[in-house]
Amino acid sequence: MPQDLPQELMDQLLAADSPTIANAIELYKRQSRWAGYMGPEIQCRFPELGRAMGYAVTCTIKEVDESNPPDPEERMKWLEAIENSPKPVICVVQDKVIGKKGLAAHWGEIMGTMVQQLGTVGIVTDGAVRDLEALHAIGMKVWSEYVVVSHGWIDVEWANIPVEVGGLTVNPGDILHADCNGVVSIPHDLLDDLPVKVKKILDDEKVILSDLRANGVDLKKMREGIKH
Repeated sequence: MPQDLPQELMDQLLAADSPTIANAIELYKRQSRWAGYMGPEIQCRFPELGRAMGYAVTCTIKEVDESNPPDPEERMKWLEAIENSPKPVICVVQDKVIGKKGLAAHWGEIMGTMVQQLGTVGIVTDGAVRDLEALHAIGMKVWSEYVVVSHGWIDVEWANIPVEVGGLTVNPGDILHADCNGVVSIPHDLLDDLPVKVKKILDDEKVILSDLRANGVDLKKMREGIKH
């Protein structure tokens, strides 16, 4: 079983924004440049709370009613998966409410506090959240597609399975890095070496930006460069 993320490694990677992490992963040329991150529909609700990084614990949610009641066993499996996961945890929830996606919030003050007590630092969902002021007050970092006032009647459908949120397939135990720009997935086998690539990206950008600020943009020189 994976161990908790080392604090030194987390500090190194959280010092970089998520776009820089995405750029660093590109250097390995392991996947399409269109892969490995969530789409723009997944919005950061509290940019001022900063970045988050952690292991994904997943579930899907569904609509329930008297004829199709909630399954407390599956809900317990999900909560136990959070407790048993290496830390920190980012909860990733796929909304599968047919015809009513985003019309009921799985996340609010009580659920946010509960999972925080189990080691969760962030929530990512293509569904809805509510109680924004309360979630902000406890420092829970949130990325969602929707915000809505009511919880409707929904519950956990399946726990600890692959989910798709924002066009990204997330498996239990995947490592996510998220900030005000969005959410990116870090392949496990790149984790230890990634700070080196992050430094390269930042060093290269520093040179480019320094030149731009000092010398401006010479379009003639740029055009000459593309002819060779």
